[in-house]
Amino acid sequence: MSARTFEMPRSPPCRVESDRSVQRLAIAATLALFLPAALRAEAPAAASPDALPEPPQESGGAPPRYELLLSPVLDAESGARLIASAVTATGWGEEHLFRRLDPGPGAITLRAVRTLAWDAPMAWWYSVALHEAFGHGGRGREFHTAPGVHLGSPWGGRDSFASFDLEGTSTEEVLYIYAGGTEANTLAATLLERRAVEGVRLRLIDLLHLISNRLVASDYVLRTTPNPRARPGRFFAEYTGGGDVARYLGLLHELHGDGTGVTPSAVDGTVYREYRRLRRQAYWNALDPGMWWALASALSMTARGDATPPLPLPRAGRYRFLPVLSSEWTPSGGGTSLEWIMAKATRPPLPPTAAPRTFSFVARRGRGPSGPFGAIGATAEDFLAAGHFSLGGAAELWHDPRSGLGAGARFRSRLARGRLRDLYFDLGVKSQGYWIGQPASAGPYVAVGVISID
Repeated sequence: MSARTFEMPRSPPCRVESDRSVQRLAIAATLALFLPAALRAEAPAAASPDALPEPPQESGGAPPRYELLLSPVLDAESGARLIASAVTATGWGEEHLFRRLDPGPGAITLRAVRTLAWDAPMAWWYSVALHEAFGHGGRGREFHTAPGVHLGSPWGGRDSFASFDLEGTSTEEVLYIYAGGTEANTLAATLLERRAVEGVRLRLIDLLHLISNRLVASDYVLRTTPNPRARPGRFFAEYTGGGDVARYLGLLHELHGDGTGVTPSAVDGTVYREYRRLRRQAYWNALDPGMWWALASALSMTARGDATPPLPLPRAGRYRFLPVLSSEWTPSGGGTSLEWIMAKATRPPLPPTAAPRTFSFVARRGRGPSGPFGAIGATAEDFLAAGHFSLGGAAELWHDPRSGLGAGARFRSRLARGRLRDLYFDLGVKSQGYWIGQPASAGPYVAVGVISID
């Protein structure tokens, strides 16, 4: 899942291949988005008396969620929602194919084999597709680097990559590109955790996709990147080969210091300090309660059947809640986040057209070569009903040593009634500075999306 970069003159063939790669992925995911809804629309007419009942949903919950979000560059958030929909569609097909396996002791073995041989590799592969095509690729399109994407097999090794034409790009822009893959995975895991708190039903492969996305930042640092002081030669090879962590550390040193600080025989002391900081933050990321909840729920489904609801989330009064731990690679250095997600635990279950009404608060902090940085923010999806519209959004306030004090806000308006129900529009604006999943440059930005209920 490394991002291999080729510094070469920009050429039309490279751009055409990139566009075709993204188009193929977008078309496949879009078909996966709407196919289950179309099939279900035909189901009542063809239903038979022997048809199996729908699996039970969690009390107060909602059916599985499909969502399509289109931004001008098909960025990390567009990819996170689109790929999550493709994963959910895959789970829908599995559920209808394997539902008759639920009874009987032999079904446990069959589900375990399916989980290990199919669900886990496919969930990881979907996170790879997000990482390359919308993480690295999204940032690459933002900076006009004509990204190309190659996706390997779900059962292969590190055989997926993205390539770019970096002529004319700044060090900071290249850093954004290399950090973009993990950024997309981190954002996707958090979005799925918000759905879990909302009460949206997550199938087994959805839970494994959540786990895969959350593990990326920890796996890259703790497993795939050699220690630069103990094994400088291997670290240098990882750096020249396009490894995300090694490249990020070299670019971070270049942006804040003098040169990359990476050689075949040694690394600069600053690079090693930042590497050790990333390792500590990777352990923080791996302690995410949402990831461990997803793992326990996945094991329960494997043992008890696909119709088994996930484990209940903790409650405080009328609200479900979940603390979320994550780490981010920013232009100022590595950081950690604590997000507190809450939603009303309602009875009876909400109708499919009801607003999700989830909200969360987040605090971020970190330190890099130029000093400490931090941010606070809040997100509310469909928090307020206003006539035919349901309103929500997000805002964040930050301070970092490079751009100083900054802020950003995104407003979302979703049609809650009428023929165009569940169509929504995003309008955002931000100052200079890093905000996860949002454009790197200051100014306004827009996106349009639609939600489909399974």
